[in-house]
Amino acid sequence: MTDQHASQQQTGPQHEHSDRSGFAHRVKHRLTSPSGLARATGVGLSSVSIGFVVLFVFILEASGELTLITRPLPMQIALALPYLVGALTIGTTAGALLAWRYRYWSLRARVHQTVLALLGLGFSWQLTSLGFIAV
Repeated sequence: MTDQHASQQQTGPQHEHSDRSGFAHRVKHRLTSPSGLARATGVGLSSVSIGFVVLFVFILEASGELTLITRPLPMQIALALPYLVGALTIGTTAGALLAWRYRYWSLRARVHQTVLALLGLGFSWQLTSLGFIAV
């Protein structure tokens, strides 16, 4: 019983290492494949867009309207996010087009990616027309 327990202890860390390297391989594959990059840009677009709105409203509520003139560091960070939203919108739109062209995912996932790209385009257009993105 002691020998069996010792052999299990020796193979335990090796098994964990192979699981970790398998996980790392899957993550690396997802971030280097076009379909994985398309999903990542969609997640990034959603996160950064929501983050911009929340941060901008929070800064205005906490500091007042004078913040738009004085531009402290948090406001400078918030005003840099619309450019990132624009870049992620381009990536999400390209990913949606590639998903339809090469049938990356199921129909439901492709429609979801397309709706996300359209919402990103609309939000970017709104940010441009409000002056957050200088053209």
